Amino acid sequence: MASSDLYLNKIDFLKYLDNTDCTQCGVTSCQEFILALKQGFRKPRDCPFLNENKVYAFEVALNISNSLPEVPLLVHPRPSTVGIVELNGPNPDSLVLITGNNEYTEEILMAVLGTTICPFYIIFVDTDGNTVDMAMVYKTLTAERIYRSLKNTSINEKSDRKELIIPGFASPIREEIEIWTGWKVLTGPICAAELPLFLSEIWFPHNE
Repeated sequence: MASSDLYLNKIDFLKYLDNTDCTQCGVTSCQEFILALKQGFRKPRDCPFLNENKVYAFEVALNISNSLPEVPLLVHPRPSTVGIVELNGPNPDSLVLITGNNEYTEEILMAVLGTTICPFYIIFVDTDGNTVDMAMVYKTLTAERIYRSLKNTSINEKSDRKELIIPGFASPIREEIEIWTGWKVLTGPICAAELPLFLSEIWFPHNE
């Protein structure tokens, strides 16, 4: 059975390094260091500029493929949860993540978020069961639908931060979302597995 592209090859590991090419890791450049990480010849902590949180984030992003479900190449939408999920006891200052209500999207995102104790609000917008990439094509992930989801979940009453993180594929509608919602909108990565790196400052492991 053909598998869907989870966009793991879109993770931009290099932008999370300092890119000084200092060679203290034992290779000649940061680019070569990333290649060595992927091949298993180096470990994230071999870079002297990575703090413990970022080391952990690198480890998660590099190894998360072993924990992700196998996703078949979808022909039809697979609708799942619509609404809000509160993960790890979020508070009024916690981040709010936006995604679509595709069954496999939910499984993948929860597998990634399961690697941290960081609290989140997750809002599953009704995209008619489409994955985020397809929802952008079919226009089932829109600023209006996100606005309605915020209203229906009463997240305005739960969050003082008023800051959304949208998937990278939704970047073309970022400004429109801000206009509709009045919230600040940050564009996250295309691949959910990059979230630990994108949010490395708060991506605390379970043993912390």
